[in-house]
Amino acid sequence: MAVALSACDYTEVKREIGYKGKARINPWLAAERFAARYDGEVRSLAAWTAPEFEDAVWIVPASVLSNASFTRQIEDWVEEGGHLVLLIEHADAETNDWSDDPVEPSLEPALVEMLARAGIEVSEWKKTKEPVTEIELDGEPFEVAASSKTRVAPDGGEPGVFASVSSGDGRMTVLTDGRLFRNRWIGDKDHAALLEALILATEYEGNIGFVRGSGLSLWGLLGKYLWPVLIGLGVLTLFWLWKNFTRFGPLEAADGASTLRGYEHHLEALGDFQWRLDRAAALLVPLRTQIVELGQRMTVRSGRRDDDFFQFLADRAGLPRERVFRALAEAAPADSAILTRTAADLQQLLKVLH
Repeated sequence: MAVALSACDYTEVKREIGYKGKARINPWLAAERFAARYDGEVRSLAAWTAPEFEDAVWIVPASVLSNASFTRQIEDWVEEGGHLVLLIEHADAETNDWSDDPVEPSLEPALVEMLARAGIEVSEWKKTKEPVTEIELDGEPFEVAASSKTRVAPDGGEPGVFASVSSGDGRMTVLTDGRLFRNRWIGDKDHAALLEALILATEYEGNIGFVRGSGLSLWGLLGKYLWPVLIGLGVLTLFWLWKNFTRFGPLEAADGASTLRGYEHHLEALGDFQWRLDRAAALLVPLRTQIVELGQRMTVRSGRRDDDFFQFLADRAGLPRERVFRALAEAAPADSAILTRTAADLQQLLKVLH
């Protein structure tokens, strides 16, 4: 409100910052869609991946080939018939096409050695070079607008921004100014026609690959080469969780039913107390006293008062005399098994005497 009431003058400035959407993060989007018109699949790769046998043309920024391992993979593929299109300057995915900041090219020794083995010499311009307006490929001229600080030359050729030589069954092509095939400039002059000529320069048909970066993903390497180890670790983790997690199924109630008031618990507690007190001899005394009294009365009524008392009870209960004697005369059971048998015999005697 203060700014509006002050009636300050202002100036609107429009500044071009680039494309939006996919074209902003992929500088080769237009080139990829252009190449999709030809036979073979177009592969867009955010990180380095070695070309396969089915790949015919591979468009790669020079910064990607940063070590001998990558250059060796590329050389083997070119020897078998692949076509490498190497872009030196203004080719990285993070390069801002609307920035005026100078780009300092930096080529790794492994890449320079690979190009030298193929017959391409890389050097720097000793003085400022005017933009190149024409590139010739297999005798056909293409109108371009290319400029760079790097120059390339085939063996015995004139240094410039473009060089293309045969290598084995394939071909290596170096373009020092990668802006020709980027979204902002591919529609200018004969840039798209040059890209078409490079795609058709190889006699082999196959996929066309655009590599945008060189980052290696640890998880990507593990998934590609060590997936059995990952599966084993996953199974081991599941077993560990199953072993250490105790909560499977519905949870029990926080306040469970108490077993302290159960009748069986009371009996068990009393029995344990009696056993520790005198091996339950106090529990057997009332039974023995009652059996002796009932047995003596029955011997009198049956006229067998003078007979063997233990044998009389054994005949009535159908038990051996020794067990009857032990049940009535043994002081204290030696263990819980003998106590159980003694109590059972006393119960049987009491039952037949009633």
